[in-house]
Amino acid sequence: MAGIYRQRHLERTIFYRVLFHYFEKFLSEYEDRFEREYGYFRPVIQEVVEKYLDCSNPKCGFARIRCGDCGSEFLLHFSCKKRGFCPSCHAKRVQEWGEWMREKLLLDVPHRQIVLYYGLYSNAHRGKKRKAGLAPSYPPIIEDETSFLPSRGWAEMIRKVYEVDPLLCPHCGGRMRVIAFIQEHAVIDKIINHLKLIFHAERPPPPQDAHHHLMIAAEERAEYF
Repeated sequence: MAGIYRQRHLERTIFYRVLFHYFEKFLSEYEDRFEREYGYFRPVIQEVVEKYLDCSNPKCGFARIRCGDCGSEFLLHFSCKKRGFCPSCHAKRVQEWGEWMREKLLLDVPHRQIVLYYGLYSNAHRGKKRKAGLAPSYPPIIEDETSFLPSRGWAEMIRKVYEVDPLLCPHCGGRMRVIAFIQEHAVIDKIINHLKLIFHAERPPPPQDAHHHLMIAAEERAEYF
């Protein structure tokens, strides 16, 4: 397996920087500027974006990983695990979902599935009901994601998606393993201050330059490591 695992710096991507600096302004102006054309703004969208903005942020916790041979260590920041939005987490979840579908659900025959919502279940109608403060008169559609997929290790998913081994020590080639999960805020702050970890998103480039930067980032897979 070629390549050495390098942690991604999500805060350096154009996508993250745009959301970090402008998403709150977008929320405050959505109703006046966009709701009439695009419809009710579903709360689940804000939830997904906010979790994405916490993805790989050391302030949200991390795992401590150590090599058993040379003693080298690194901190693996927790991810948001959201599909359909975060590029890295989505790639891993798609891989996981595909394996579960192939191994557990589908028979070895051609399949096709299309899901459309009309009438009382359409997004427009449900949005009007919520805005008016009215309870739905039909069985609700649960929008919160439920973890029904079998748990797969993050290392296995990274090996499958990016074809690199995140538990291969870059210094001696030995095997690394997780020795602790750090989730207490007081401990997290002490480690961040001691190691002088920085998670800072600069303002994105102007619109006329953003497209060029995005095309470069799309070609560099390391952008999401």
